[in-house]
Amino acid sequence: MPLYNFGMPVQTEDDVVAEAVHRLVRWALRTVPKQMSMTAMGTLGTLSDGGPLRLSELADREGTTQPGMTALVNRLAESGYVQRVADPTDGRAALVHITAQGQRVLDERRAARTAALIAEIEALPARHRDALANALGAIDYLTDPARRSNT
Repeated sequence: MPLYNFGMPVQTEDDVVAEAVHRLVRWALRTVPKQMSMTAMGTLGTLSDGGPLRLSELADREGTTQPGMTALVNRLAESGYVQRVADPTDGRAALVHITAQGQRVLDERRAARTAALIAEIEALPARHRDALANALGAIDYLTDPARRSNT
């Protein structure tokens, strides 16, 4: 429940941290040279990390509509980044999987992002680099997919 001071919400420490994490994510995304949309890169990452998926599951994981995901998958397939294959458990359905070319693009993008972020982190004063290193446990905890599936 938010606190109020003269009718205006007062930010809690959690509010401030959440806003800082949001700013960090936006900064990290803007720091990396753009090769394709973040939605397309996120979709390739989901396929790389999660294996072949039905289009409906992929849309759900990416937080988009099935028609929107269908259009994106069609564009990615035209570029040779993904491929549809028959679902071995249901002949009426198809699975979308990342191709070797799509994996190369994803790996290159991740390497470019890592290099750009390393350059920024190395430019920080030592005390700020230490503060980021000290936050790794919390970052790992927040981003652990196993934690989400156990709740």
